[in-house]
Amino acid sequence: MPNQKTVSAYLSSHLSGADVAPVLRASLRGRDVEESINTVAMAASAGDNSLRPSQLALIVRYLLENESGTQVRDRGLTIDELAAVCEMAASIITSPDLAFGVKVSDSSWSMAHRIAYQQFPDEEESSYVPRSLAVYRQIAPSLVEEGGFDLERRYQDAYGLTINDAWNIGYALTQWCLANPGTSFNPASLEQQLGLADIDKDRYGKFLTTQACAYDVYRSMLSTPTEGQSHFEPYNLNPFRKFPILTLPDGNHMLPIPAYLLRRITHGLYYDLIELDRSGYIGLIGRTFKEYVGRLLSELASDSVSQSDDGVWVVSNDNTAVLIECITRPFGAMSRSTGNRAHLHADLARRAGVVDSVKRLQDMRHPTGNDSRLVEALEDKRTVGVVVALEDFYLANGPFIRGIVDEELSNQGRTAMGPEIQMTHVGGLEAACALAVTSRESLAGLIYRKSNQREYDGLEMDAYVRHLTLLGDHGEANNLTPTILTNAASKFL
Repeated sequence: MPNQKTVSAYLSSHLSGADVAPVLRASLRGRDVEESINTVAMAASAGDNSLRPSQLALIVRYLLENESGTQVRDRGLTIDELAAVCEMAASIITSPDLAFGVKVSDSSWSMAHRIAYQQFPDEEESSYVPRSLAVYRQIAPSLVEEGGFDLERRYQDAYGLTINDAWNIGYALTQWCLANPGTSFNPASLEQQLGLADIDKDRYGKFLTTQACAYDVYRSMLSTPTEGQSHFEPYNLNPFRKFPILTLPDGNHMLPIPAYLLRRITHGLYYDLIELDRSGYIGLIGRTFKEYVGRLLSELASDSVSQSDDGVWVVSNDNTAVLIECITRPFGAMSRSTGNRAHLHADLARRAGVVDSVKRLQDMRHPTGNDSRLVEALEDKRTVGVVVALEDFYLANGPFIRGIVDEELSNQGRTAMGPEIQMTHVGGLEAACALAVTSRESLAGLIYRKSNQREYDGLEMDAYVRHLTLLGDHGEANNLTPTILTNAASKFL
């Protein structure tokens, strides 16, 4: 997962402040929409990743915004022209003070935050796909409580096909579209094109109902987000995260950027499930994520692993204990989309949010006798707390996010976080656990080393782990994929 230093690579020469959106629109005006989307599909399936999904999605956005215009559209974009307009798209994404024409904070850190959350989530399928499969397909179904939210049954009742059907169709369609970029399809043709056993035209149609939208629906989701918007999520800025498939004017369908469908049928199951029972879904995924972290930690051979009475994981060796507090969603969509300090303050300080998690860790580092297991686990040990998030948490350990958390702690009469409190996306914890397992080192020792050495200040957890592997003092420990992800990939991919 990229840290704040990685963001600079995305800035390149795009800091002039000039708004290139009018030039981009002019470049796309008069282009044949379907031919141009076909070129996008060809580029997205090329395999060299020279044009990023976030840039390609933005080109489709500008093509469709004015698709209903009356001007003559004589030809589509060529591959070379697509590369040129993608360069303009990069300038728009990295604009210092505008988000799609709307003024936003000109803070450099707010800008870095927007860049990270608009681009990075679409570039990490090697980790989010198996992780989502482990969470939604392997762990969550086993934790359904009697009378509680049964995600598989509720999904089938609501959408007319099983989650497994959706996975099989979506995965096969992704692979087919990579091999046949720009080729259209419909429920009837998919029976022949995919040839999946026991999947008929009706189920293909129900799948497309959840994954596809027509041009007018796509355009309706392009407004810069405002509070209270009924379908407000990051797909307001990139509708492909919710609807990766376009319904063409002739009624057929096209998948312009296959990577978005793969994300939608794994990580993006969230969109389908939370609409069915918000509180039930949130409760189930909270329990699931704690169990997921527990399974990660169960692979450790050089640490003792236990759980406090209120569910915090404790990883310890002879002289160090690490407290791991799990949180599913550190930010709301507004914060991710704008990087605005006021939005971030509100999200980080919400009930059971990041600030509350930090406060719990601060208190637990000095436990009372009310939790005898915790007192025993921490006795005479130096302690480090880690807040680990399931959803995207880029730049979590940098000065921008930590500074806002510290401001909220100060507002509540609390002391600021020191290095003894670390924050990370779960990808960072996965990498650290994998390194500890393959190098036969203590995870508690590795995390304490990060918190105790100044040169690691501000590094994201996964960047720190990769730094250690580059130092070459961990033997052949260069495989940073934990077993839980390998197993999920082996089963489903």
